[in-house]
Amino acid sequence: MQYCKRCKITVRNPRRKCPLCQGNLEGTLEEENQMFPDLRRESSRMAMGFRIFSFVCIAACVAAVSVNWILGFHSFWSGYVLAGVGCMWILSAVAIVKRRNLFKNAVWEAVLLWAVFLFWDYITGWRGWSVDFGIPIVLLAVYVILWVIVFVTRAPVPHYMIYMVMVSVGSLVPLVLLLCGAVSVRMPSVLCVAGAVLMISALAIFKGRALGEELRKKTHL
Repeated sequence: MQYCKRCKITVRNPRRKCPLCQGNLEGTLEEENQMFPDLRRESSRMAMGFRIFSFVCIAACVAAVSVNWILGFHSFWSGYVLAGVGCMWILSAVAIVKRRNLFKNAVWEAVLLWAVFLFWDYITGWRGWSVDFGIPIVLLAVYVILWVIVFVTRAPVPHYMIYMVMVSVGSLVPLVLLLCGAVSVRMPSVLCVAGAVLMISALAIFKGRALGEELRKKTHL
């Protein structure tokens, strides 16, 4: 058992410092008395793992540019490597930062994937695959992921309602592209819009009161 002379308290959960005065504790650390998980250790391991991952990304970029330079810059193919590694690093960073909230994580990743697909479609000559397949398929995948998280975690309605609405509103993008004739392959976008209609209908029919209350809270009406 650990003890703080200044505050005259005993501390059951192993700590380095007193939780009140931040002074040094006397006694020995007893891991068997651990009452709560040590989140600092988890964060430290996660931070170290991300630092290693970041260094590997930088090393890959340096290696690609070096080889490209040695062979001669007849074509700057290493630029695609830099772009790919950069996109992967951003997606991984957001996944780690938002890992506490799976619903928010899924929505953030969907938005970033939209940007990534549009970016790669643009730098490779714009063939339109990002709007024909990329954006609607990402939305369809997010529909499924959100519902799976709800059923697996048994999350209460306020925890996921707003994210369901946000994803459904995001389906206006494929709808607008369809109406403007900017889509060459219609099926993915039509399925995406249909999925949004079904999602909103399910929320309104089965969780209508909770949906209304949540929207009033978020809009302060």
